[in-house]
Amino acid sequence: MHKSFPRLTAALAMAGALMAGHPVMAQTTVLKYSNWLPPGQAMRVEVVEPWIAEVEKATQGRVKIDTAPKVVGTLPAQFDVARDGQADLVIFIPGYTPNRFDLLEVLQLPFVSDNPEVLAPLADRFYRKHLASYNEFKGVHPLSVYVVSPGQVFNSKRPLRTVADFKGLKMRSPQTSATQALTLLGAVPISKPVSETYELLSSGVIDGTFMPPESIPAFKLTELVPYATIVPGAIYNTVLVLGINEDKWKSLRAEDREAITRISGDVFARNIGRAYANGDKAAFEIMRKAGKPAEVFPATALEDLKKVLLPIERDWMEKAKKKGMADPQKVLDQLRADVASAK
Repeated sequence: MHKSFPRLTAALAMAGALMAGHPVMAQTTVLKYSNWLPPGQAMRVEVVEPWIAEVEKATQGRVKIDTAPKVVGTLPAQFDVARDGQADLVIFIPGYTPNRFDLLEVLQLPFVSDNPEVLAPLADRFYRKHLASYNEFKGVHPLSVYVVSPGQVFNSKRPLRTVADFKGLKMRSPQTSATQALTLLGAVPISKPVSETYELLSSGVIDGTFMPPESIPAFKLTELVPYATIVPGAIYNTVLVLGINEDKWKSLRAEDREAITRISGDVFARNIGRAYANGDKAAFEIMRKAGKPAEVFPATALEDLKKVLLPIERDWMEKAKKKGMADPQKVLDQLRADVASAK
C-alpha cells in the first residue's frame, strides 16, 4: 500500500465528519420547560424569559430551553413532573403539596417579611445554608429558591379592619401556613392553585383570595375583588423553586452547570423580587384607578392578628423537629435576624 494512503484516508474521514456535523462539537442539549405562567405576567416576562435567553448565551448555545406550549401535568404536580422526567425544567410551588416540604415552610411563616426585594434573594441563600442538607427536593436540583410578593388579602364581601372581619369568608389558600392562618381567623380556607382563582371567584365558590398584589391584574381579578387589604409584615409568603431534573442536570457538562448556576440562585431570585415589587406598585395603581384602593390593616388590630397567628410558628417547629431539625427556634431566629440586617 502506498504510504500516503493512511493519511489520505484519515483526511477524508475527518472531512466527512465535518460535513456530517461532528456529534461532539455540534451537540446541543434542549431542556423542555413546563410553563404555567400567563402571557404578560411579571415573573415570566421580566425574569424567566430573559433567563432562558441568558442560559443559551452563557453556555455558548450548548444548552437551549424549549418552552412547552402548555403546562405538563397539573400546576400542583410540577415537582413530580420534573423528578419523573416528564419535563426537564419547572417552576414548582412547594406549598401546593402539604406535608411534603415541611422545613421549607419557615420561609412562609407570618410576619417574616413583606418586602420581596429583601426576602427573595435571601430565601435562596438561607435555603442553601440552613435547609439544603435535609434534601427535601430529592430528584430535582433547585436552581433558585425564592419568594414572590407576600400574599395580601383580596375579597368581594367587605373591608377587613379587625380580626373578626375575616370570620366566615371563603378564601383561596395557596399553602399550609396560609390555610392555618385562615382557619385561626375563622375564615374557610379552600386550597386551590392560582390558575383556578378566576373561575372560583366568578362562580361564587370563594369570596376572596390570598395572593401577591401583582397577580391580581395578571390573572384578571381586579373587578372580582373590590376589597384589598395590606397586612404590614404579611400573613405569609409563598416559596417557589426553579428546578431541573437531577439526572438531566448531572448530564450537562460541568462548565455549563457552572455557567447556569452563576445566573441562577440569588441572582435569579433578586430579579424576581424586583419584578414583583414593581408589579405590586403597578397593580395597586390599577386598582386605585378602578375605584378599588387598598386599605392597610389598622395597627391597633395588627397586634391581635399576630397573637391569633402565633400557633403557626409553634406547629412548624414541631414538624421541623420530626423531620430532624435539632433547633427550629434557632433557625427561625436566624431567618428574622438575616431579614432585619438585609433591610
